[in-house]
Amino acid sequence: MARKKLYYLKTDKVSGISNPMEWMLEDGTPYVGPYHIYKSTGEVYTEMGYIDNVSKPLIPFENATEEDEINISLYNKLTNYEFTKEYETPTPFTPRPTESDYAVGFIERFIICKFNSPLQLVEVSPKIFPNIDPVLYIKQTFEWRIAKLRYVDVQSVIDTNRKTLSFIKQSIPNIERYYTNLAEFSK
Repeated sequence: MARKKLYYLKTDKVSGISNPMEWMLEDGTPYVGPYHIYKSTGEVYTEMGYIDNVSKPLIPFENATEEDEINISLYNKLTNYEFTKEYETPTPFTPRPTESDYAVGFIERFIICKFNSPLQLVEVSPKIFPNIDPVLYIKQTFEWRIAKLRYVDVQSVIDTNRKTLSFIKQSIPNIERYYTNLAEFSK
Protein backbone atom coordinates (compact mmCIF):
# COMPACT_ATOMS: atom_id res chain seq x y z
CA MET A 1 0.00 0.00 0.00
CA ALA A 2 1.41 3.37 -0.98
CA ARG A 3 1.55 6.30 1.40
CA LYS A 4 -1.05 9.05 1.03
CA LYS A 5 1.48 11.82 0.38
CA LEU A 6 4.67 11.90 -1.68
CA TYR A 7 6.57 14.05 0.82
CA TYR A 8 6.37 14.30 4.61
CA LEU A 9 8.12 16.85 6.85
CA LYS A 10 10.52 15.41 9.45
CA THR A 11 8.44 17.06 12.16
CA ASP A 12 5.33 15.24 10.88
CA LYS A 13 6.67 11.81 11.90
CA VAL A 14 6.55 10.30 15.38
CA SER A 15 8.39 7.01 15.99
CA GLY A 16 8.16 4.50 18.77
CA ILE A 17 8.15 0.86 19.85
CA SER A 18 4.70 -0.64 20.10
CA ASN A 19 3.39 -2.38 23.17
CA PRO A 20 1.57 -5.71 22.97
CA MET A 21 -2.05 -5.29 21.89
CA GLU A 22 -1.44 -1.74 20.60
CA TRP A 23 -1.10 -2.31 16.80
CA MET A 24 -1.76 -5.10 14.33
CA LEU A 25 -1.15 -5.70 10.64
CA GLU A 26 -4.09 -5.33 8.27
CA ASP A 27 -4.50 -9.14 8.16
CA GLY A 28 -5.15 -9.16 11.94
CA THR A 29 -1.69 -10.37 13.01
CA PRO A 30 -0.66 -8.63 16.27
CA TYR A 31 2.44 -6.46 15.85
CA VAL A 32 5.09 -5.62 18.43
CA GLY A 33 8.12 -3.64 17.27
CA PRO A 34 9.22 -0.32 15.80
CA TYR A 35 6.61 1.85 14.14
CA HIS A 36 6.07 5.41 12.99
CA ILE A 37 3.01 7.66 12.64
CA TYR A 38 2.48 10.56 10.25
CA LYS A 39 0.54 13.15 12.29
CA SER A 40 -0.84 15.00 9.24
CA THR A 41 -2.53 11.90 7.73
CA GLY A 42 -2.82 9.53 10.68
CA GLU A 43 -1.02 6.77 8.78
CA VAL A 44 0.89 4.21 10.86
CA TYR A 45 3.60 1.93 9.43
CA THR A 46 6.06 -0.66 10.70
CA GLU A 47 9.74 0.36 11.10
CA MET A 48 11.14 3.60 12.62
CA GLY A 49 10.89 5.34 9.25
CA TYR A 50 9.28 4.47 5.93
CA ILE A 51 11.24 1.89 3.89
CA ASP A 52 9.87 0.96 0.45
CA ASN A 53 8.69 -2.67 0.20
CA VAL A 54 9.50 -3.25 3.89
CA SER A 55 7.20 -0.99 5.91
CA LYS A 56 3.66 -2.31 6.26
CA PRO A 57 0.54 -0.40 7.29
CA LEU A 58 -0.66 -0.89 10.87
CA ILE A 59 -4.13 -0.53 12.36
CA PRO A 60 -5.19 -0.25 16.01
CA PHE A 61 -5.30 -3.62 17.76
CA GLU A 62 -8.78 -5.11 18.16
CA ASN A 63 -9.30 -8.06 20.41
CA ALA A 64 -11.97 -10.51 19.32
CA THR A 65 -15.11 -10.10 21.40
CA GLU A 66 -16.81 -12.98 23.19
CA GLU A 67 -19.54 -12.92 20.50
CA ASP A 68 -16.87 -13.20 17.77
CA GLU A 69 -15.36 -16.21 19.58
CA ILE A 70 -18.78 -17.89 19.81
CA ASN A 71 -19.44 -17.26 16.12
CA ILE A 72 -16.01 -18.59 15.12
CA SER A 73 -16.50 -21.66 17.30
CA LEU A 74 -19.94 -22.30 15.84
CA TYR A 75 -18.60 -21.83 12.30
CA ASN A 76 -15.76 -24.28 12.95
CA LYS A 77 -18.15 -26.88 14.34
CA LEU A 78 -20.42 -26.54 11.32
CA THR A 79 -17.70 -26.57 8.70
CA ASN A 80 -15.73 -29.36 10.34
CA TYR A 81 -18.82 -31.53 10.22
CA GLU A 82 -19.66 -30.63 6.64
CA PHE A 83 -16.13 -30.82 5.28
CA THR A 84 -14.76 -33.79 7.16
CA LYS A 85 -17.63 -36.18 6.51
CA GLU A 86 -17.05 -38.24 3.40
CA TYR A 87 -20.15 -38.71 1.29
CA GLU A 88 -20.80 -41.41 -1.28
CA THR A 89 -21.10 -40.63 -4.97
CA PRO A 90 -24.60 -41.55 -6.13
CA THR A 91 -24.64 -44.56 -8.40
CA PRO A 92 -27.81 -45.81 -10.11
CA PHE A 93 -29.37 -48.89 -8.57
CA THR A 94 -32.17 -51.21 -9.70
CA PRO A 95 -33.83 -53.18 -6.90
CA ARG A 96 -34.24 -56.94 -7.22
CA PRO A 97 -37.26 -58.07 -5.21
CA THR A 98 -36.95 -61.41 -3.44
CA GLU A 99 -39.68 -63.95 -2.77
CA SER A 100 -39.95 -62.61 0.78
CA ASP A 101 -40.54 -59.10 -0.69
CA TYR A 102 -43.42 -60.51 -2.77
CA ALA A 103 -44.81 -62.16 0.36
CA VAL A 104 -44.74 -58.80 2.20
CA GLY A 105 -46.18 -57.00 -0.85
CA PHE A 106 -43.77 -54.08 -1.15
CA ILE A 107 -40.13 -53.04 -1.44
CA GLU A 108 -38.48 -49.96 -0.06
CA ARG A 109 -37.02 -47.64 -2.70
CA PHE A 110 -34.46 -44.85 -2.27
CA ILE A 111 -34.52 -41.86 -4.62
CA ILE A 112 -32.36 -38.73 -4.65
CA CYS A 113 -32.56 -35.52 -6.63
CA LYS A 114 -30.07 -32.65 -6.83
CA PHE A 115 -31.48 -29.46 -5.34
CA ASN A 116 -30.38 -27.41 -8.35
CA SER A 117 -31.27 -30.02 -11.01
CA PRO A 118 -34.84 -31.23 -10.40
CA LEU A 119 -34.83 -33.41 -13.53
CA GLN A 120 -31.79 -35.44 -12.41
CA LEU A 121 -33.28 -38.21 -10.30
CA VAL A 122 -31.31 -41.28 -9.33
CA GLU A 123 -32.47 -44.38 -7.50
CA VAL A 124 -29.70 -45.53 -5.18
CA SER A 125 -29.09 -48.61 -3.05
CA PRO A 126 -30.14 -48.70 0.59
CA LYS A 127 -26.48 -49.22 1.46
CA ILE A 128 -25.26 -45.83 0.14
CA PHE A 129 -28.46 -43.84 0.73
CA PRO A 130 -27.50 -42.72 4.29
CA ASN A 131 -24.11 -41.53 2.99
CA ILE A 132 -25.46 -39.21 0.28
CA ASP A 133 -24.76 -35.51 0.99
CA PRO A 134 -28.03 -33.98 2.29
CA VAL A 135 -26.81 -30.49 1.42
CA LEU A 136 -26.64 -31.32 -2.30
CA TYR A 137 -29.51 -33.79 -2.65
CA ILE A 138 -33.15 -34.14 -1.74
CA LYS A 139 -33.43 -37.66 -0.31
CA GLN A 140 -36.64 -39.67 -0.17
CA THR A 141 -37.54 -43.24 0.75
CA PHE A 142 -40.89 -44.83 -0.01
CA GLU A 143 -42.67 -48.16 -0.18
CA TRP A 144 -43.35 -49.49 -3.69
CA ARG A 145 -46.16 -51.99 -3.95
CA ILE A 146 -45.33 -55.23 -5.74
CA ALA A 147 -47.42 -58.33 -6.19
CA LYS A 148 -47.77 -61.60 -8.00
CA LEU A 149 -50.49 -60.68 -10.43
CA ARG A 150 -52.23 -64.04 -10.33
CA TYR A 151 -53.27 -63.15 -6.74
CA VAL A 152 -53.77 -59.36 -7.01
CA ASP A 153 -55.39 -57.07 -9.58
CA VAL A 154 -52.75 -55.06 -11.48
CA GLN A 155 -54.90 -51.91 -11.29
CA SER A 156 -54.77 -51.90 -7.47
CA VAL A 157 -50.95 -52.06 -7.63
CA ILE A 158 -50.89 -49.15 -10.12
CA ASP A 159 -53.33 -47.07 -8.02
CA THR A 160 -51.32 -47.60 -4.83
CA ASN A 161 -48.03 -46.65 -6.48
CA ARG A 162 -49.64 -43.60 -8.15
CA LYS A 163 -50.84 -42.39 -4.72
CA THR A 164 -47.38 -42.94 -3.27
CA LEU A 165 -45.76 -40.91 -6.05
CA SER A 166 -48.29 -38.10 -5.72
CA PHE A 167 -47.37 -37.81 -2.03
CA ILE A 168 -43.61 -37.77 -2.80
CA LYS A 169 -44.21 -35.20 -5.54
CA GLN A 170 -44.32 -32.54 -2.79
CA SER A 171 -40.57 -32.90 -2.20
CA ILE A 172 -39.48 -34.23 -5.62
CA PRO A 173 -41.76 -32.63 -8.26
CA ASN A 174 -40.61 -34.69 -11.26
CA ILE A 175 -40.79 -38.13 -9.67
CA GLU A 176 -43.68 -39.22 -11.91
CA ARG A 177 -41.44 -38.75 -14.94
CA TYR A 178 -38.86 -41.10 -13.44
CA TYR A 179 -41.26 -43.88 -12.46
CA THR A 180 -43.46 -44.41 -15.50
CA ASN A 181 -44.18 -48.14 -15.09
CA LEU A 182 -46.37 -48.18 -11.98
CA ALA A 183 -46.61 -51.96 -12.03
CA GLU A 184 -42.81 -52.37 -12.09
CA PHE A 185 -41.62 -55.59 -10.42
CA SER A 186 -45.12 -57.01 -10.23
CA LYS A 187 -45.23 -60.36 -11.97
